[in-house]
Amino acid sequence: MKTYKKIMHGVVKVENVIMAVTLVVSLVLTFANVIGRKALNHSLTWVDELVVALFVLISLMGAALACREDGGLVGLSLVSDRLKGSARLVQKLVANVFSIIYCGILTWQGIGRTMADFSQNTHTFVLHWPRWIFWFFVPVCGVCLILHFIENTFDFLSAGKEGKN
Repeated sequence: MKTYKKIMHGVVKVENVIMAVTLVVSLVLTFANVIGRKALNHSLTWVDELVVALFVLISLMGAALACREDGGLVGLSLVSDRLKGSARLVQKLVANVFSIIYCGILTWQGIGRTMADFSQNTHTFVLHWPRWIFWFFVPVCGVCLILHFIENTFDFLSAGKEGKN
């Protein structure tokens, strides 16, 4: 468990750096595009394509970081907030198992889409970059989501054994 926590601490540091760099790049590019439109009457069309792809990365990576925290992801807690003791533990375990399964499907589908675009050698419309580069964000973030859900599961199971529900 301690080894997994150390690994995840490193993963979180990498995720935070990726998020920070991606947000700054998106902000700078979007700001430059706005200035170009207003001041020069010239839009950088490639910025829109790149920023949309970066927003996918930001959204999925942000979800992965949010699921690390108990209750960090948006969820309906109408029933779970009323549960106590082992019933709450079972509910959280079932929810996390289903979340891990969903993220596994997301990762698998992302790998399939990445491989399909790689083998078909498809490119984006404006930048003419290989599309698999942008699809690669999905399986990478899917793996991060799975790792954080596993960490979250370990955390609440160990808290349940200690009686800290």
